[in-house]
Amino acid sequence: MSERETSGRRVVLWMYVTAVAVAGLFGYVLGAIVYGNGGPDGPLVEGPGAQVGSFGPITFELTGPNLALFGVLMVGVSLGVGLLAIRYVSERAESA
Repeated sequence: MSERETSGRRVVLWMYVTAVAVAGLFGYVLGAIVYGNGGPDGPLVEGPGAQVGSFGPITFELTGPNLALFGVLMVGVSLGVGLLAIRYVSERAESA
């Protein structure tokens, strides 16, 4: 049998996609637990009103789908910026 080589970039890309997907799944599950039945009724809810979160200037109500999107955006942007910085530095180091 021949062994197939996998490039490092492909492995890192799969790890990135997996981390972003897991963040979305966890966000949805957390939103379903805390805000099940369409309103704040979970064990982590404080006060009678709906809680809100923010991503920069954008404010949104904390629900399952919103928390999933928030998790995907935060992890995607955070890891994406870090990975792009690593890629930039590694390309500069190779040319030096």
